[in-house]
Amino acid sequence: MPRRIELEVDYDNSDAPGFYTDFDSYGAILYYAYSVNKDLALELYKAMVSEYYYKLETDMPLEGLTDEDLNVYLPLNDLPQVITFINNQVLPSLETLPLDLDLTTTWNIGNSLEAFLINQGSFFEYFNIDDIEQDDYTVQYFIGSFKQLNAFFQDVVNQNLIYMVSIV
Repeated sequence: MPRRIELEVDYDNSDAPGFYTDFDSYGAILYYAYSVNKDLALELYKAMVSEYYYKLETDMPLEGLTDEDLNVYLPLNDLPQVITFINNQVLPSLETLPLDLDLTTTWNIGNSLEAFLINQGSFFEYFNIDDIEQDDYTVQYFIGSFKQLNAFFQDVVNQNLIYMVSIV
């Protein structure tokens, strides 16, 4: 079973805002954002990684953090920039494409999406995705994923909530 990334406000409350996707899709979502705007994709990545793992990956001082500290790295005040990126750049770029277009076929990935992502550099150097399935990453899939992710971020901002990131 592939690993999953979970963004949640409250793990014990099933009504609390959350975003869930498998790790394969996480990599694909971030790559699409990266293909639109590398700098803002880094901000999206920061909004989808815990403070502990971001600092560990980038050799920043951990200051007493452990792998059990799951709070997101990106400060809540910076999340509107990510929402604007999705609304004004990512979604409009997708909406010009045919809905059934499988984007992995246009990316010239080769045999391994994981290797392809790692070769991109930037934050992808930290990826360990596990045998990614390269099927069904259609434009329609990406539009739905980004809309769900954006709705989660908007709920968090509207309610002024801190959220946690876990990989299970």
